[in-house]
Amino acid sequence: MTPVGPPPTATRARSPARGVLLLLGSALGGCIPSESVTLRAGDPAPVFTAVSLETGSPMALTDYLGETLLVNLWATWCHPCKTETPYLQSVYERYQDRGLRLLGVSVDRRADHDAVIEFVEEFGVTYDIALDPDALSRDLFRARGLPTSVLIDREGTVAFSWIGPIPEGDPTFVGGLEATLDR
Repeated sequence: MTPVGPPPTATRARSPARGVLLLLGSALGGCIPSESVTLRAGDPAPVFTAVSLETGSPMALTDYLGETLLVNLWATWCHPCKTETPYLQSVYERYQDRGLRLLGVSVDRRADHDAVIEFVEEFGVTYDIALDPDALSRDLFRARGLPTSVLIDREGTVAFSWIGPIPEGDPTFVGGLEATLDR
């Protein structure tokens, strides 16, 4: 789909038609669409805590302050999430040395814990995974559907949000990510 709000290096004219396209695109391209207003560039990152898949310990967004963080809300049953995950893994591998951290937030139910583990293993995910079985992140990140990605800068401010799967190599996404990493 398209990002919500331009990355720092891009400018776009805002139009009512674009808003309709964003809403329509999120309904068609993602899972569980909603009408909520998405986080925008300049918004503070939400206060969010979930449980680490790896350790079972609580983890918070504040744990990542001082780092550029891409938060990706997803679920094992979401086909666009499955399509996007290999690209996110490659983005993480490419940019982790420049300071990118990636946090995948699974909104799968508690009963699907084993499915989350299988998903992570199947796709070779090495970035951090948090479990949010109550899907509180959907409201906190104002996700219009799944997948939803939010890039947060080192100061804890939203750089941009992306509704739906991020297309591999998308120049708007890559440019916004690189600009945020270079700040």
